[in-house]
Amino acid sequence: MAKKNTNGTAPAGNPTQHQPANCPQTDQRTSLDTCLKLLAGIQEQIRFADTKAAFVLGINTLMFGFLAGSLGTLKKALALATIPAAAWVGLVSLILFGICAVLAVGTLICAVMSRFGKLAPKSRYFFGHIATSYGKDYGKYVAEIKGMTDDNWLDEVGTQIVEISHIALNKHLAVKWAAMISIGGLASWVVALFSTSLLSCP
Repeated sequence: MAKKNTNGTAPAGNPTQHQPANCPQTDQRTSLDTCLKLLAGIQEQIRFADTKAAFVLGINTLMFGFLAGSLGTLKKALALATIPAAAWVGLVSLILFGICAVLAVGTLICAVMSRFGKLAPKSRYFFGHIATSYGKDYGKYVAEIKGMTDDNWLDEVGTQIVEISHIALNKHLAVKWAAMISIGGLASWVVALFSTSLLSCP
């Protein structure tokens, strides 16, 4: 005859009674944490693109600084009765470098300019939308977020992930184009620098 279990616990042979059922709230919290980590990673890509833009801008600034000292030599050569061929080559190269530098710097400025996601749905996660939608009404914002569930926050964060992904991609593309233009400017810079150095030789 089987012995009766008098301690009120489930039999040891049925472990399924001890395992909690899947909780939707836990799944939503896990998804939200994952999205927040993904959002932080994409924001890091935006900062990385801005860092690369600053580097390319610095290269263009250095190249211009090196050529600035040669402008006087080129100007004197162009004022001669017989203009040396090196002066013409230097002048053309300098103009090409100037065009490339202006295009590269303009592209970089566009890359680092702030973008506020005007086409994205209104979000209670993005500071731009918060400021324009709530102004100084702090209580309204606090009251709304108090009533938000993890699923609501998941929608808000997911919207921002899509929006800043476009921003990060546009920034990286702009920096890429600026770098390619700068390479063309570098070639013109080398020719201009070499030509003006020939003018300074006796």
